[in-house]
Amino acid sequence: MVFVLKKVSVLGSTGSVGKSTLEVVSKLSDKFNLYAISCNENTLLLHEQITKYKPRFAVIIDHAKYKEFLDDYGDRIDSTKILFGEEGLHQISSHEDVDIVVAAIVGFQCLKPVSDAISTNKTVIIANKEILVAAGEMIMSILNKSDARLLPVDSEHNALLQIILSSGLEYKVNDMKYYESNINNITITASGGPFIDLDVSEFKNIKSKHAIKHPTWDMGEKISVDSSTMMNKGLEIIEAKLLFNLNLEKINAIIHRQSKVHALVEFFDGTIIAHMSEPDMKIPISYALTFPQRVYKSESRKFIFDNLTFEDIPMSKFPCYKLARTVAETGKNSGLILNAANEISVEYFLSDKIIYTDIPNIIEEVLDRVEITSNSDIGSILDNDKEVRIITKKLIKEKYGAS
Repeated sequence: MVFVLKKVSVLGSTGSVGKSTLEVVSKLSDKFNLYAISCNENTLLLHEQITKYKPRFAVIIDHAKYKEFLDDYGDRIDSTKILFGEEGLHQISSHEDVDIVVAAIVGFQCLKPVSDAISTNKTVIIANKEILVAAGEMIMSILNKSDARLLPVDSEHNALLQIILSSGLEYKVNDMKYYESNINNITITASGGPFIDLDVSEFKNIKSKHAIKHPTWDMGEKISVDSSTMMNKGLEIIEAKLLFNLNLEKINAIIHRQSKVHALVEFFDGTIIAHMSEPDMKIPISYALTFPQRVYKSESRKFIFDNLTFEDIPMSKFPCYKLARTVAETGKNSGLILNAANEISVEYFLSDKIIYTDIPNIIEEVLDRVEITSNSDIGSILDNDKEVRIITKKLIKEKYGAS
């Protein structure tokens, strides 16, 4: 029997998850072939990746960067064809040659290609929690009508998946009853971010340069800010509810500063099984790529068990986390509202147009202003997302004088 390499498209190859994915795929070259990569604006790194990894296609989203790239290099570099924009993303997400799509684009730009990949029965490895939060109902509806497989690569949800399978249960995404009848509760962990020990009275003095310095993980600026406000953990609560369909009171998060225990599952007999590993994204990425086998060999190093600590999240200190838990209970388009208002607020904060403590206040007011409803298709989701972003910007201008 002839073994056929699985072909992988990496959407967002120049981000932290994308870069780690390329390393794993390269190391497992006897099992995977890199079909395509994409970036938004970082064409300098994209060119390096094309030269090093030699994908069949590379997509550039930003039109100006695409034209600039073509002027410098032409529309082909050796065996790599250069594609543009949404049409390019559609091709590398849905082409019949593609087996696995890694969705590592941050933000809403990933929604259409993920939908395309699911509709064409790919294995979708999803690192983009925003679209699950904002469009989870629609994505699950498409998934249920396809033969696609959706695998989480967030360290916490990937850890939950590993624990569930190790315990003898199956992976049944969004099954209405399966996990409720087999699991007592699930817990994901948070490092606490850079401000866990800072007195809340000092939060008003936090600058963007402080918020982007995560103590454990190497992440982009937006995600680092989300981690500092605990919004990132709140989004992960919503994602966990979507994937495992447990009642919200059975989904918890705790502070674990060492970032070595990523998730815990408690079963009805009182047994708690935890997943532990070093904070290295290549571990969950490799597991998702080779699911359900473990094939990837990480660098040899001694695991340090000393001083593992666990604490409750101080809800009054991190209102973004509390808002996200409320949204997880509300459902419908409340996740979309939360996500869009947060993205705009973080954008303004990173530009030093609002202060750190404005972020949760803006999000809460936008949630109060926008109608809670259900969106059934990509068009209505995109329209609703655009509406929320306009409302958020208008509010910021009215209340904070920023434009």
